[in-house]
Amino acid sequence: MHNFDLVSEDNQIVAEVKSHKLTKAGNIPSGKISDTYHACFMLEKVNAKKKLLILTDCKFYEIFKRYSEGKISKEIEIVLLPNGNEAKKLSDVRTTTMQSALEKTNRPDFDVFWSRLTSWLSHKQRILNWTAKSGYVGEDFEAVYAGGKYVVVYPKSALRVQRVPKNDFKTVYAKWDEYAAGLIPRFYFVKGPIVCSRFSKYIISIIHQYLNSKKVER
Repeated sequence: MHNFDLVSEDNQIVAEVKSHKLTKAGNIPSGKISDTYHACFMLEKVNAKKKLLILTDCKFYEIFKRYSEGKISKEIEIVLLPNGNEAKKLSDVRTTTMQSALEKTNRPDFDVFWSRLTSWLSHKQRILNWTAKSGYVGEDFEAVYAGGKYVVVYPKSALRVQRVPKNDFKTVYAKWDEYAAGLIPRFYFVKGPIVCSRFSKYIISIIHQYLNSKKVER
């Protein structure tokens, strides 16, 4: 028998949470690595649609992502959920909230999304700068799609326009539900384990405003 840390009410989302850190000297803790592998082993055995390994320390997350590449089941999604103040206990986490936040929405695949997004941006839009952590903050900008595989962004403070590639949008869109739910930070897209993007600030705000505009229309 094994008690998982978090389980949704319908048993379709199961998570193990590890708060391991590197040693004080910055060395890799082999025992903690082994313990995390064991958590992955248990997740591999369980019958669930979504299996999450939630790590709360950024450095340990980066190390384990690198160590575990190709060594654990592809069904397991490793998620960074920073817990800097160490004040929140697992008992504070509402599994029903986790379920609604993490269950995949019926979003279209990226090519369909890109077609709809660029259609929405066929006329220049004023975009409100937004982050999942802080809400509306910082300087707004304008964006427009003028053809090709780029969205053109007009920042107020920049000396020239920015051309944001389609592939960068794809990178953020693939993890949008996790980001919007606060499960991964913005720097995940800047210097995380996936392809880095220096345009994540613009992409996040554009996607957020587009999705919210669709909600208003409905």
